[in-house]
Amino acid sequence: MLILNKEQKKEKECYTNTKRKISNYTIADFQLKLNYEMWEQVFDGNDINSFLNIFLRIYYSSFPLIQVKYKMNQNSWITPGIITSRKCKRELYKKLKNNNNATLASYYRVFSKILSMVIRKAKITENDKLILNSHNKVKIT
Repeated sequence: MLILNKEQKKEKECYTNTKRKISNYTIADFQLKLNYEMWEQVFDGNDINSFLNIFLRIYYSSFPLIQVKYKMNQNSWITPGIITSRKCKRELYKKLKNNNNATLASYYRVFSKILSMVIRKAKITENDKLILNSHNKVKIT
């Protein structure tokens, strides 16, 4: 079993993204604040931006920005080519499910075997790379 040191784990564990907190509670708060707002200055004034200023002030106070942590994909061996091939395999399976074509069935079997070999090789390559870059390996003399 490969054990990664703490720096490597933190790199792979998560990343943060900023988004607005939107829930039933914050939506109700937003609607309540809009109801209690005095809109006379919007209707009476000649300032076009007054509505936008009021609306955005209430929006920003009701839907605050929060930091969200997302876990990184631990399957770094999945390449864009493998993703494309999986989609193609899925489409072939859908066609094969509704069709009794023997050539399509043999093509699907060959495609599946090749994709399995590619995935197996990608996993082995990624594991070899992790082992070579690990800092806790024991040197055998």
